[in-house]
Amino acid sequence: MAFALIAHDYDDALERRLACREQHLARLRALAADGLFLGGGVLLNEQGKMIGSNVHLGFEQREALELWLKDEPYVNEKVWETVEIREMRLFSPN
Repeated sequence: MAFALIAHDYDDALERRLACREQHLARLRALAADGLFLGGGVLLNEQGKMIGSNVHLGFEQREALELWLKDEPYVNEKVWETVEIREMRLFSPN
């Protein structure tokens, strides 16, 4: 099942985001190696400042995604203020 994770940062989160960014990216690389990271990236404001994330994940169940999220550095280090998880259908050009 595919999920979209849309997260918005705390207003003062930029330094915390940068401090734990490599941990966050390492976790996404591990998901990619398991075929669970489907795509995503950083959300930017009009000035190009990082203000959130949009991640597409392929967990079999929402509960597995929520379990993974409990160890996410951007959650634990208070980078993401809000996290919305939505089930989605990915577009396939085939």
